[in-house]
Amino acid sequence: MDKKKLLRQSLAKIMFGLVPKINQLTQLHPSAPAILKLDGSPVTGLDLALSVLLENMSQQHFPEVTFYSEEKHSAWKFPLMVIDPLDGTKEYIRQRPEWAVSIALFDSQKFIGEGWVYNPMTQELFNSEISCFDHVKKEKYSGEVSHSEWDKGLYNLFKSQKFAIKPMGSIAYKLGRLAAGKVDFVISLAPKNIWDIAGGTLLCHQSKMKFYSQGKEVKEVKQLYLPPLIWCHEELFAELSSLV
Repeated sequence: MDKKKLLRQSLAKIMFGLVPKINQLTQLHPSAPAILKLDGSPVTGLDLALSVLLENMSQQHFPEVTFYSEEKHSAWKFPLMVIDPLDGTKEYIRQRPEWAVSIALFDSQKFIGEGWVYNPMTQELFNSEISCFDHVKKEKYSGEVSHSEWDKGLYNLFKSQKFAIKPMGSIAYKLGRLAAGKVDFVISLAPKNIWDIAGGTLLCHQSKMKFYSQGKEVKEVKQLYLPPLIWCHEELFAELSSLV
């Protein structure tokens, strides 16, 4: 094993010390108007402040790791730290407490590594210390989808007595909740960049759940994943995929 990897501190331990700073930045930016990036997506002062904080963390504790953030990315090489400093900018702008900071650390292109997701508004922390659990048979399973997809009517044809869905904020936050056992599955019908889903997907893997893109299990890290996207225990995938 790589000596640098052996000497490396866990992401959970390092980020535990940064939680107060993240909370402080959040309090300093309770709300903010957004500007539009070249791709048309919104960015705020808090996005940028958190990105700088996390880049400094990466340089200090993981100097050999490539930093890849939604707000600053160029090189794509491993080992790789994938960061979304504020996943759910639209939720933040609307003052809806359903956004999160998401971090993933990969040593290679295999979708294996350490994930970390934190919602400063609710103080919910999802990291490598969460308990893993097996699939449990139920009469009814609950899942979460995005507000924007819900509002567009993309789930109007989702009809099931066994599976119930409701809208929830950022994908990173939904995946953290899924990994912690608060829901049973997450679905997205929109493409997702790696920074959106990396941290939460690693946590779901820890909870013995799988990630599927276009009907196939995802096993490699790449920059973009195409829908339908489903995160769940393997036992639920066939039925869920038939509904979307």
